[in-house]
Amino acid sequence: MSTPPPHADRLALLSDPTRRRICAILSSPDPPVSERDLAVELATRCLDATAADVTDRQRRRYRVQLRHHQLPKLADYGLLVYDQSTGTVSLTTVGAEALAAHTAARQANPTAATVSSD
Repeated sequence: MSTPPPHADRLALLSDPTRRRICAILSSPDPPVSERDLAVELATRCLDATAADVTDRQRRRYRVQLRHHQLPKLADYGLLVYDQSTGTVSLTTVGAEALAAHTAARQANPTAATVSSD
């Protein structure tokens, strides 16, 4: 993208719970930096399971979802850096700020309905 999307667009992007989880995982003090580790952590959080309980099929499904949809979209909006050649992912400052702003907005108005932008 030549010009960064507006702040409101980034917040709308984070109305999707999976995208918020991805950013939250990457904002932890010791984030998974590999796409593979991120997929496992995302699966455990989405399925409310331990890593040992997540099946190979579920891991593959989350990894495919990350690789072909979620990570490129979040990278396009400047929320994270995704290097497909090395399979590494990291949250940007813009991503951390957008996540914090979205969280603050949800806490200020917890009854507001959120609609996925996708």
